[in-house]
Amino acid sequence: MAFITEFLKLTRFEHAVMLAFAVLIGETVVIGSFPLLTAAILLSLLVPVFSEMASFSLNDYLDIGTDKINNKKRPLVTGTISPQFALYFSFFAFALSTMLAYFINTAVFAIAIAFNLLAILYNWKLKDLPLIGNIYIGLSMAIPFIFGNLVVYPWLLPIPIILALLAFVAGVAREIIKSVQDLEGDIKARRSKTLPVIIGEKQSILIASVLYILFIPLSFAPFYLGLSPNIYSILLIAAADGILLGMVAALLFSPLQRTYKIAGNASLILFAIGMLAILYASLAM
Repeated sequence: MAFITEFLKLTRFEHAVMLAFAVLIGETVVIGSFPLLTAAILLSLLVPVFSEMASFSLNDYLDIGTDKINNKKRPLVTGTISPQFALYFSFFAFALSTMLAYFINTAVFAIAIAFNLLAILYNWKLKDLPLIGNIYIGLSMAIPFIFGNLVVYPWLLPIPIILALLAFVAGVAREIIKSVQDLEGDIKARRSKTLPVIIGEKQSILIASVLYILFIPLSFAPFYLGLSPNIYSILLIAAADGILLGMVAALLFSPLQRTYKIAGNASLILFAIGMLAILYASLAM
């Protein structure tokens, strides 16, 4: 049981669930109802799960030195999971994710290949570059909506595209904050040239805050593009946006490590609330 807990921590399994949920939303907004649990739909939910687990396992394997400074409770640092296991599991999960996508259709197979290769490149090098690594994370959060669209329909539709744009903006903002949070370890262990290394912590937080503020009006865009609004979805999104504004204020006026950590966790929760609102609106159409 202890190993399972540490394994879930290694792979950040909650992120994998969110990516699968995003794929399901992409499928649902296109169809207008929950998709039937066909083999293709089930495989489409497993592809992002294994891809995400592989990426985070590889991340911890390559970032042991950084985690010894920034996060000493990570499984590879504490020794509860061996680095060799993390590396081998990463290879296995990347291969499985790609293979499962092959049995869905050509478009999603191409996406799986591209993003699995990008995940490897990101963990190896891109994360150390200013803004490029942040953009990759934003794209990795955006692509599940496009992926879900292409699983059930051969052409991209407006609502999945705007959802992908929302995820991209939120993902880049969150990752910039993570770069600030991990600044000390990134410099000492990886000699990274991340955005806060180049332009400083304050300017990086300002950029992230601007992106979060941009996200707020965009969060209502799906309703302008044909998604039927209802009181519950609107209230959920409005509540999430209100909390997001408070989070931005905390980042700007209380720039502390504790604030960065809370903001990183809160942004995921708020994005999940937004996805629930979109899902509810899709099913109520």
